Amino acid sequence: MITFFVPGIPVAKGSAKAFYSPKAKRIIVMQDNRDRQKPWASLISYTAQEQGCKPVAGPVALTLKFVMPRPKAHFRAGKSAGILRDDAPTHHTTTPDLDKLIRCVKDALTGICWDDDKQVCTLRETWKGYGERPGVWVRVEAL
Repeated sequence: MITFFVPGIPVAKGSAKAFYSPKAKRIIVMQDNRDRQKPWASLISYTAQEQGCKPVAGPVALTLKFVMPRPKAHFRAGKSAGILRDDAPTHHTTTPDLDKLIRCVKDALTGICWDDDKQVCTLRETWKGYGERPGVWVRVEAL
């Protein structure tokens, strides 16, 4: 089992867009937010390698907790500036979607914590909410 934290604002795997290129004579598939997603995925891969993650041969269980930054509207203003409002939500219910955040992490850890993301057989816990330190907590367990 290995657990690590990747600091930063989590970025989702983009939606795939496919089109046929007559010039290349093949179908080209592109991610719609590749420019934002690629650095985040690289940071996840790098952190996993730094923590000593090695590819597991068999089934894997994955736990992911995504911590999103709070918008300014969640905090009080004036004399109480910086103090969280009583009605500030705990859960992050806007974009990015949880399933696309998970896909980005699974793809980033392919070849580092497992050989293929089809080995992830169990998502023990997944969570997306607000917190003071944005990033993702990752736990990988061999089953």
